[in-house]
Amino acid sequence: MDRTLRAFKWFMDTLLNKDFERPVYGSYKLLHECNLRCPFCNVWKTPMKALDTNGAMRVIDRLADSTVTVLSLEGGEPLLRKDLLEIVKHAYERSFYLFFTTNGILLPKAPLKEFSKYVDFIHISIDEGHGNLYILDDLKKYVDSGIRITVQTVVTKNDIGALREKVEKVYRAGARILIMPAVHFDDVPDLTPDRKLMHDTLVELKKEFGGTIVTSRAFINALENHYTCHSYGLSIESNGDVIYPCSVIGKKVGNLIENDLETILSSEEAEKGRNMMKSCKRECFLYLHAETSNFMNPRNLASFIMDTVEGYFLK
Repeated sequence: MDRTLRAFKWFMDTLLNKDFERPVYGSYKLLHECNLRCPFCNVWKTPMKALDTNGAMRVIDRLADSTVTVLSLEGGEPLLRKDLLEIVKHAYERSFYLFFTTNGILLPKAPLKEFSKYVDFIHISIDEGHGNLYILDDLKKYVDSGIRITVQTVVTKNDIGALREKVEKVYRAGARILIMPAVHFDDVPDLTPDRKLMHDTLVELKKEFGGTIVTSRAFINALENHYTCHSYGLSIESNGDVIYPCSVIGKKVGNLIENDLETILSSEEAEKGRNMMKSCKRECFLYLHAETSNFMNPRNLASFIMDTVEGYFLK
């Protein structure tokens, strides 16, 4: 199904509240291995066997047969997979809004021209914890080569003061930046920044740099208000496990090699997960859910679309 039609189907199914909330955004960790050891990340701390090429494609096929429309291929570090281009091509053929997230260290040796044929953009995860800040000075060469680049940066309580410099470098390079607060997972140190300070900083930067910052206004506003997460985002592990309702409080409810997504999300365990999310008071700002949870408010969805258009197509 064409990705625009899939997006419309998701919106209508959700608007009509058919049975249960269905996801529109899929976050698929292709592997847990990484060449960095970021202190706020729990992925590299939990070794897990990744699926082979055919298995990864099987997971993507299952997602393509669902309402998932936006697909993020992640890790660990996805460029450590020798078959990443093959997997990306397959995902492109199944029609998603598609990107992959890398720490950028391996980009100089990657076939970027080939990747750019199939992905809508490439996320480069750059922040204090990565030790890869030097890549900010290389962004322009990637942008000038015709690749749509988004920097993804996680802000901790220790480095919020350094955010402006990052945004300025991204702006000068003609790239975009997605800014999100560090999330406190149970097995990592609590580095979450002060919410009001994060809000005020983002409001100021958004006014000054506009569409360079693709973090939505609805997400930023939620930093000052209470919000309830919805299960419009989906986390898939490298072995095909579906972690639900989110990667903070969730657990395995099924595996996409063994079952289709509709069957998994129709299960009693998945229903328990949705109920858990409805009663969750953590407000941890895990981007996958804190952003997509705004989508059923027409005003917020329109704001998100306009931010996306301004960020990626009007500059």
